[in-house]
Amino acid sequence: MNRRRFLKLCASSLLAAGCNQPWNMLALSAAFRKIPVVLYHRIGYTAGQLTITPERFDNDMRLLRDYGYNSISLEKFQNYLLNKTGELPENPLLITFDDGYLDNYEYAYPLLRRYGMVGAFFVITGLLWEQDRLKPEHISEMAQAGMSFGSHTVTHRQLGKLASADIQEELNSSRSTMESILGKPVQTLAYPQGSYSADTIKVAKENGYLGAFTTTYGTCSRSAEYFELRRIPVFNYDGNIISVLNKHAY
Repeated sequence: MNRRRFLKLCASSLLAAGCNQPWNMLALSAAFRKIPVVLYHRIGYTAGQLTITPERFDNDMRLLRDYGYNSISLEKFQNYLLNKTGELPENPLLITFDDGYLDNYEYAYPLLRRYGMVGAFFVITGLLWEQDRLKPEHISEMAQAGMSFGSHTVTHRQLGKLASADIQEELNSSRSTMESILGKPVQTLAYPQGSYSADTIKVAKENGYLGAFTTTYGTCSRSAEYFELRRIPVFNYDGNIISVLNKHAY
């Protein structure tokens, strides 16, 4: 059954049950409202399919603005989707970045600000002091300007292949480091290399995380599995961001 038919059946069921009040229909609409979450890695001039040039990223942000998309913070996304509180703007979009490369600060951050956008950055904390990575002072500055941050573990190992104790160490240590920099709770995770298992989810829940992002194509809604949140990865061989969204925002 396709999504449209499913929504029609849900609406028909509510109407048949006498649930035709505006707030009931709004609740149904909110439950299935799709939020695209795009995923970038590097913004710069290094080789590799995960690297988007600053010129391409500039064009992506301009197109998102011109097509009426409104970027939201990780906190707003979390409150709406996971806590079921707050409102979202028209055409909401979450822009995420994995790994915490320095070029995110050098190129992505100023371009996001130029177009009135915000981003959510998932940082590998064990690499914070490496030459080509974000430093704590960059994270603090970006957070003060409205950017959001989440956990991407300490070592970037595939969580789906680790023992429970190792998963716990990766999640707790990375979160502790990020919280010491930000001065506020970190409750969202992005799975390194998209790898996770039922045990990963169990450990994340037990240790206070509210949700986690995968690298599986798709969009998010309140009906989603909160520890299997989908994103839309962007590669250097893709067309512009609108074509990527049109292809994968289902």
